[in-house]
Amino acid sequence: MMNKIIALLFLLVPAAAYSLDDGQILIDGPEVDLTLGELRMALRSAPENVLKLLLVQPKKIREVMDSTYMAKVAATRARKKGLDKDPVVAAQIWKFTNNILAEAEIADVQKQLVKNADYETVAKELYISEKDRLKVPETFVASHILLSAEAGESEEQLLERAKTLRQQLAEGKLDFKEAAKQYSKDTGSAEAGGSLGKFNRGRMVKPFEEALLALKPGEISDPVKTRFGYHIILLEEHTPAHTKPFSEVKEALVQKAKNKVAHEIKVDYWLKVKNDPEARVNEDVFKAFADKPIVTP
Repeated sequence: MMNKIIALLFLLVPAAAYSLDDGQILIDGPEVDLTLGELRMALRSAPENVLKLLLVQPKKIREVMDSTYMAKVAATRARKKGLDKDPVVAAQIWKFTNNILAEAEIADVQKQLVKNADYETVAKELYISEKDRLKVPETFVASHILLSAEAGESEEQLLERAKTLRQQLAEGKLDFKEAAKQYSKDTGSAEAGGSLGKFNRGRMVKPFEEALLALKPGEISDPVKTRFGYHIILLEEHTPAHTKPFSEVKEALVQKAKNKVAHEIKVDYWLKVKNDPEARVNEDVFKAFADKPIVTP
């Protein structure tokens, strides 16, 4: 009975209670081990957006574990061979380490300097200066039925046929989409119930566009003559030209402002380092080397 109670208690212990410290061995290999801490470091080295995806996919975490172990085995073998002392490899390690630390330093400076930055104000300034880029052209969403003359049909007969069809549509005797599929000679739009989708002003021929401008959303035009035949147009949406409101673009402009400020801080940082008056170049040594550069002493 006591054994059953003990077993039950073990089942009730939540998984999170199992201690996972960095020193625990994940892979016990013949040459090297891989610890949980090393896996955590490998994951932390991934970009933040990638890390978020990795942490919810056990399969991907295992792939990182395997690749990290394989790299550690190869790196250990390289050290045993003394390859880390090879001039080219040593130079690459030195450069890589410096670059990583330099990036960390810049990121830290940026973080300290932008704490109290008023990005919304900067975003509003960008909004004013970029208003031309934020303009949205006048657009329409419309459908049409195109009628063209049948064999032996006169212009007058075609127009009368178009008027009759338009009357039936206006009275609700025919469904516009079904009528377009059945009667429209514009095969490209007919299959979609006459839909022309969304398009900018200036795309359609002048008589067609003039008819659109005279309609209100939901209205059907009288037959409109163009070089293609007679069109019966249904206007579904009409959006006048306008500038996107600040509320719509605020998030993107704030991000742009952050990027702008971060870039300016980075440029300023490097200029100060480069132009530091206390950092003096030994021109004689540099000239002697530049005249006859030898990388391997």
